[in-house]
Amino acid sequence: MKNLTLITITALSLNVFAEPMAARDGLEKIKTNVENAKSNQKEYDRNLEVVKKNIAEINKAKSTFLKQKEVVSTEIVKNNDSLKKVMVQERDLNILMTQEKEKLQTETKQLEQLEKMIAQIKMNQVQREANIAEYQNQLRSTTDEKKAWKDRESELRAQESKTIQAVRTIANEESTWSNKKKGYEGELKRWSAEAEKQQKIQATYQGLAEQN
Repeated sequence: MKNLTLITITALSLNVFAEPMAARDGLEKIKTNVENAKSNQKEYDRNLEVVKKNIAEINKAKSTFLKQKEVVSTEIVKNNDSLKKVMVQERDLNILMTQEKEKLQTETKQLEQLEKMIAQIKMNQVQREANIAEYQNQLRSTTDEKKAWKDRESELRAQESKTIQAVRTIANEESTWSNKKKGYEGELKRWSAEAEKQQKIQATYQGLAEQN
C-alpha cells in the first residue's frame, strides 16, 4: 500500500489587531496550511479506498476457503461411510470363514463315524475349502481397499488442516485491514475538519488583508 505523506500545518493564532504586513504574512501561511490540509485529505481518501478494496478481496478469499473446507468435510464423511462399509464386509467375511471352518471340523468328525457318507462329506469338504479360499481372496481384497480408504482419509485430513489454517490466516488479515480502515477513516475525518478550519482562518485573514 502507498505510504501516507503528511504535510505540516503552521499553527497560527488569529489577531484582528495585527499589522497589515503581519496579516498578509499570516494569510500566506494559512493558504499553505489549507493546501496542505487538502492534500492530506486527498491522500487519506485514496488510502481508504485501497483499504476497502483489500477488505473486499479478503472477504472473497475467505468465502472461497470456507467453501473448500465444507467440501473437504463432506468428502471425509463420505470416506468414513465407505470405510465403515468395508469394515462391515470384512466382519461378515470373517464370520462366514469361521462358520465354514467350524462346519469343516464337524464334518471331519462325521466322516470318521459315518463311512458310508464319506463321498458326500468329501464333496462338502471340497466345497467348503473352495468357499474358504474365496473368502480369503475377498478378505485380502477388502484389506487392500480398507488401506486405500484409510490413506484417502489421511490425505483429506491433511487437506482439511491446510484449509483451516488458510481460513485463520485470512481472518487475521481481515482484522488487520479492518483496523487500518478505522484508522484511515478517523484521519480522513480529522483532516476534513482541519481543512474546514483552515479555510475559515484563511477567509478571516483574507478579510484583514483586503481591509488594509
